[in-house]
Amino acid sequence: MPKPTESSATRISRAYAWLLTVLMLAVGLATVSVVGAHLVRNKQEDAAQLMTTLQNSFADNKPDWDYWRDTANVNMRTSFVRVIVKPKTKTARYYYTKHTQAFLKDNWDTWALWSHVQYQKKHGIYYHLAETKHYGTTKVTYELWLSLNNMIELFKLTLLVIVVMSVIGLLLGIWLIHIFARRLNQPLVDLTTAAETIVETKDATYHETLPVPAGPAEVQALGVEFNRLLASLNQQVIRDHQFVSDASHELRTPLAAIRGHVGLIRRHAKDHPEIVPESLATIEASSLAMQELIERLLSLSRMDHAHLAGDWFDLSKLANRVAAAYPVGDHQPLQVITDNSVLAYAHRDSIEQVVVALLNNAEKYGENSQITIQVSRTADGAELSVSDQGPGVSDADKDKVFDRFYRVDASREKQIGGTGLGLAIAKRLIDLNHSELKVVDNHPTGARFVITLPTND
Repeated sequence: MPKPTESSATRISRAYAWLLTVLMLAVGLATVSVVGAHLVRNKQEDAAQLMTTLQNSFADNKPDWDYWRDTANVNMRTSFVRVIVKPKTKTARYYYTKHTQAFLKDNWDTWALWSHVQYQKKHGIYYHLAETKHYGTTKVTYELWLSLNNMIELFKLTLLVIVVMSVIGLLLGIWLIHIFARRLNQPLVDLTTAAETIVETKDATYHETLPVPAGPAEVQALGVEFNRLLASLNQQVIRDHQFVSDASHELRTPLAAIRGHVGLIRRHAKDHPEIVPESLATIEASSLAMQELIERLLSLSRMDHAHLAGDWFDLSKLANRVAAAYPVGDHQPLQVITDNSVLAYAHRDSIEQVVVALLNNAEKYGENSQITIQVSRTADGAELSVSDQGPGVSDADKDKVFDRFYRVDASREKQIGGTGLGLAIAKRLIDLNHSELKVVDNHPTGARFVITLPTND
């Protein structure tokens, strides 16, 4: 699998850079727009106030410039005024403030940017306001030109500051977020490195674990779950190795017997024909044992992906039916102790198979003692137990008796016989029913296998 060309830290840094760039542009645009609108509004208010003052200074069909200069707060070097007085029957008269006529001589290269804003090459940008008033038969036109150059310089300075601060903030932010992203991503890098080390280990002990970082919480939880998964896989590998070893061992004995008797027949059948029936019987018994072992192994393998549908049934009736059909002799009596009716929710046929497997186990190891099936209700659900009065199971073996091919006493197990898979199959069936199977001591002696079934669906 090809390695990715980018790390998470690089992707986070790039995403943050785009986000920060868009944010800086939005903030800069909003700031420039607000500042520009505020400056233009102030200039409009100043122009309106000057226009009102100019109109108030008009008397005797001409403006009173002294009154206007004393009243208006205006810079005469950057503000220009023209008043056009046009009586109905006379020629229009023009009145100018100082420098206005020189300012207006350059009108041939003046062009309008937008409403009330004009640009003149020699003088810059000006705000132009014109109003017309009628005094009887006389029409008076007032015109103002207010310089916007100072405002433009302030606007340019504001824009420059915003651009410089945005660039500095962007570069500094990208550098800091890259450092932070690498630090945040370091626990994942450590997990990846540790996983690669485990994969490349030649002599694996199947007990390796990944380092769990102290933070962040998500990576810590990921490390814990990885270790749980790794532990589960390691245990499965160990069980598979043990299973292969045990299966090979169990198959070796009947195969050796078959090969031995085949060789015996080949060498001595002509001279001693009486050995043939006995050898054939041994071969048949060994092949049947192998067949039973293989069938049980296949049954366990199918259970790894099985699903059992539950239903309601009477556990007391099931126990009585199994006990009535189970073949036991007078030397090993079978007793059933049940309540009148104990309902349970599980797969009935599989529970019946488990009870038969537990009876087989009790018959083998009970040493001709009494076997007891007991059904009762408990706070945890419906309970069925199968107990015997044999030697029992030691505390050290209680957690292992449900493993495949596990032998409590190897020499004694060989004398008793069996495949060593009965309890493993029973435990798997109980797990598929979401129930519990455990072994406890039976007093005064023996073992007691207890099944706890749910009483709800």
